[in-house]
Amino acid sequence: MRSLLTLALVMALAPVSPSLAEPAAAPATSQEAREWAAFCDRLKEEGLRILREHPQPHAIDREEGLRYLAQQVRFAIGDELIAEERGFPLLRLGATTIDKWGLDGADARYLAARIRGDGVYRLHGTLGTARLIAMQSFTMAGGFQAFDSMSGEAFGADADRRVDLRISATRPEGWTGPWLRLAPAATNLLVREYFNDWEREEVSRLVLERLDAPEPRTGDPAAGRLARIAAAFGGRAALWLPRAAQTREHLVNRFTRPPNQASQGLKDNVYGQGWFQVPEGSALVIELDAPDALLWSFQLGNTWWESLDYVNHTGSLNGHQAVASSDGRYRLVISQEDPGVPNWLDPSGHPEGMVLYRYQQARNAPVPKARRVPLAELRQTLPEDTPEVTPQQRALEIARRREHASRRWSP
Repeated sequence: MRSLLTLALVMALAPVSPSLAEPAAAPATSQEAREWAAFCDRLKEEGLRILREHPQPHAIDREEGLRYLAQQVRFAIGDELIAEERGFPLLRLGATTIDKWGLDGADARYLAARIRGDGVYRLHGTLGTARLIAMQSFTMAGGFQAFDSMSGEAFGADADRRVDLRISATRPEGWTGPWLRLAPAATNLLVREYFNDWEREEVSRLVLERLDAPEPRTGDPAAGRLARIAAAFGGRAALWLPRAAQTREHLVNRFTRPPNQASQGLKDNVYGQGWFQVPEGSALVIELDAPDALLWSFQLGNTWWESLDYVNHTGSLNGHQAVASSDGRYRLVISQEDPGVPNWLDPSGHPEGMVLYRYQQARNAPVPKARRVPLAELRQTLPEDTPEVTPQQRALEIARRREHASRRWSP
């Protein structure tokens, strides 16, 4: 015991070797310090510009704005690092309770991978049973631009729902199976699964491989990587905000007629939008005939074009979830308080925000009508036989949403 105490005392009194001392801090004028400072300054400038150009009157939107910017920085960093994996195009899960952007679909599961327009890829696995499964290539270079897509029978699934297809600029020699043409400018591949019956439909299990030899990776100075991240952050974070501001200015409590074809999403989808303003004590009643479509849905979003909570709240409804009135029409209700009727779109404390509706593979596109009424008079504006929804029934509705989300986004 004495020898151990002696050794400890000698070590405590001995001078510290320079090699064991804490490393000296890098001088503030080093190249890497300047590059990091420039990167942080660029992020700061871009974020302040967005906040300055898009001021918000409500505290909830101001708080979410900071969260939105932080998420966009996170995405820009991840996307740049993923782009370096040139030979391994891994399908990654996107837009869950985080990474929301561009009013992500409440019914959708997104799988995305970075690709090259001159690459040759194989997608194989087993399709799930979602109401609509679609694949599309796109690019974010210079803004979102969508290219060719496929869905439904074009996947060529067999009796066991297994698929094996190719994705390339030209059909591979000798390949007679399903093929998706790849545009030269394509940089991303996106698989969307839209769920109609959240309790029963199951997810797909898919693998993406690159079949040709990727180009050798070359050295890339860190400064270039940081500059691309900052530029991507500024462009992506601001992309949808002018559209939200325009909707807020011109479409308060009313809706646009959807175009014949989507300009951004899938080519066989149509999208319509409006802006809800519903203070406490009021309700916005949205009325429509069901469209003749494979799937239709309504969902709420905030001013940053993020979907509102559709897992812990009823921030969305699709044609399977919505309840028709006795006259066959659908009446959806936006209100701050639970109105105690079917088809409540819960704004989660937002006094105003986006409403987006999707008609997918639609043969007609009815324009919904909206009117705001005092919440106390809501019952008088609905059909007399509109059923009551109890707090217990609403809690069960939320429980079903949470259970589906757990399955939709499970590994």
